[in-house]
Amino acid sequence: MAPQGSLTIGGRRRTFITVSGRIRQRRPALVLMLHGTMQTARNIRPFAGYSFDTYAVGGRVVVIYPDAIRREWNGARKAMMLSERAKHIDDLGFIRGVIGHAVAAENVDPTKVFVAGFSLGGQMAIRLIHEIPELLAGAAVLSANLPSPDNFVVDRDAELALPVLTIHGTADPLAPFNGGAVGFHGHLLKGIHLSAPETARYFAARNGITGAPTITQLPHQRVPGKPTSVARHDYARPGGLPVRFYTVHGGGHVLPNPTHTFAQWFWGPSTRDICAADAVADFFGLPVAIPGREATT
Repeated sequence: MAPQGSLTIGGRRRTFITVSGRIRQRRPALVLMLHGTMQTARNIRPFAGYSFDTYAVGGRVVVIYPDAIRREWNGARKAMMLSERAKHIDDLGFIRGVIGHAVAAENVDPTKVFVAGFSLGGQMAIRLIHEIPELLAGAAVLSANLPSPDNFVVDRDAELALPVLTIHGTADPLAPFNGGAVGFHGHLLKGIHLSAPETARYFAARNGITGAPTITQLPHQRVPGKPTSVARHDYARPGGLPVRFYTVHGGGHVLPNPTHTFAQWFWGPSTRDICAADAVADFFGLPVAIPGREATT
């Protein structure tokens, strides 16, 4: 079982789970994986089929799963779903503390700190992109869209370019691909959000990219169930930091992986055409082995 650690931030005990290799390489990279609403550091791991845990094999990456207070992050939007108290939690200080802990206790390389967030964890990742990009080497926003201007709030915008990856399903029943109100099947609404393509273009513009993306269709894996397909949109410019957006046609509010799919009646369909963890590792250039690419050093 992966060990649970804790820090005291703002007078509150904050917890996290650390996954690391049996043999640790010198100065590994760090990936922070942020769970969604009503999830925890412990249950986001099987939800993703333990696919993010595999980063730690080989000892070149440490993965830390932080826990939100009452399972809800103080992210980048004004609207709250469960508790107004979440807006008063110092989650930014918590993430800073976890990074500092990992540098000191796990000997991670402070120049190789990445964050990935799913759903509300993606909203927290959006906040981190704006407020502490100087601490990050890249960010992945998974099944989460940028809040609309009147629903968007951060304490500051550092206005630093950062590599950003987004993945979103066109059949997402909770965070609609085409934007609009986000919630649990029409209940507990969390305000208006931009569409997934608009979100990708927003991050591209932050990186000074104004041109159209290069679009690549991924190979299709024929499996029983609702058909899906995946298109990769790459935004780039010479000398600039990239943005990559995966459209999962027919995909739901999920973290696609090769081994496990949770209740489709609630989350929507998954796909075998992409593994979210592999896509994140490939984009970040993590030193891990993924299908079709050798582990880097």
